[in-house]
Amino acid sequence: MEGYAIGLAVGIGAGIVIGISIGRKQKSWSELTAGERKKRIIAIAVGGVLFVAGVVVFLVRLIS
Repeated sequence: MEGYAIGLAVGIGAGIVIGISIGRKQKSWSELTAGERKKRIIAIAVGGVLFVAGVVVFLVRLIS
């Protein structure tokens, strides 16, 4: 159970840091160039995949 608490704390801390770094000086979608849009879409997709993978690993460890 201790590992879950450490993972939760690290995840919350990383989420806050990422949110602050992305949230400042963010352009609206219409102001982005094609390259910036592509990078943002890839970053969102990678984040989504990592989130789903983390949930799956958590559930598998919880069941085991």
